[in-house]
Formats: sequence, structure tokens, C-alpha cells
Amino acid sequence: MNPRARGLVTVLAVGVLVVAGWPLLNSLLGPGTDALRNGERLTLGSGSGTGSGSGRVRFAVGPGWTLRKSGSDPAQRYRLERRTVKLTIALVTPPAGTTPAQLWAGLRNTARIAAPDAVLGEPSPYRDGLRGSIEQGGETGVATVLPGPGDDPSVETTALGSPGSAADRAAADDVVASIRFEAADR
Repeated sequence: MNPRARGLVTVLAVGVLVVAGWPLLNSLLGPGTDALRNGERLTLGSGSGTGSGSGRVRFAVGPGWTLRKSGSDPAQRYRLERRTVKLTIALVTPPAGTTPAQLWAGLRNTARIAAPDAVLGEPSPYRDGLRGSIEQGGETGVATVLPGPGDDPSVETTALGSPGSAADRAAADDVVASIRFEAADR
């Protein structure tokens, strides 16, 4: 076989290996997401609260949500997806006495470190915290900060998606609205 034909056979063999082997490799390694059941309740936090709470929060998801395995750690952060929306729910441990406005400023700084193009709008009151718009990487959405009870961790959420995802954004709002700080077992 001449060198040119051998090269063509090698390229074709590599192509077949990639096309046929990639799905097999993906199935062996497992998907990057786990489907969540409608109504499933997730707990975030280690349970080592020092304030008036347990240091944990709970929330529920509706239909169509998946858990992104990479970047999720039940002690600190969950990354959820529903079609066009990516929802991050994270615990943060600010200094004692941090106000919602300071939490918002901290979220703004964190978002800019992660993505220099990130822009947080002016927040409005939401429950005991604040909520406002966020733009990042060509996506838009809503960010929320909720102070924890006492000296317990606070919660930051960002829900980002492409334009035209009203149902997915509403589903993200429902998840954020379900967030509850667990009471301490005392």
C-alpha cells in the first residue's frame, strides 16, 4: 500500500473510531446530568450552622430539571438546567452582620470575576433579601441574594438563559421561591 493510501485509511479509521466510539465512551462514563423528579426536594449545606438555623437550605424543583454533576456539590452549590435556563444555587458565608446590599455587592464582584462582561442591575426587595437582573455571556436572567438566619450561610442564585425562555425562567423563579432555611435542631 502506498503512503498516500495508508494515510487515507488511517484518517478514515480515526473518523470511524470517533463517530462510533464517542457515544460508547459517553455511555460508559455516564451523562453529565441527572434528571430530577417533579417535586424532588434537594438540601444544600453541611448542617454546621452557627446561627439560629442549621446551616442548610432546602428547595424543590418542578418538572424538566436536571442536575449538572460538574460544578455541583451538595455542601456548597447546585447547578441545575431546564432546557434554556441554567440555575445556580450557592451558599456563601459572609462576615456576621452582612446586609443584603453587601451580599448584592459581593455577588456583583463574584459574577465579574467569573465573567468580566457580567452586569447586575439595581436590585429590588425580595423576601428578606434582594433580587435583580443579570446579564452574562449574552444570556439574561435574574439574580437573588437571601441572608441566612443569624450567622448561618446566605444563599445566592443566578438564573441565566437565552431570550424567549419565559416558561423556563418561570420554572427557575418557582425553584428560588421554594428556598427555605432549615431550623436548627435544638
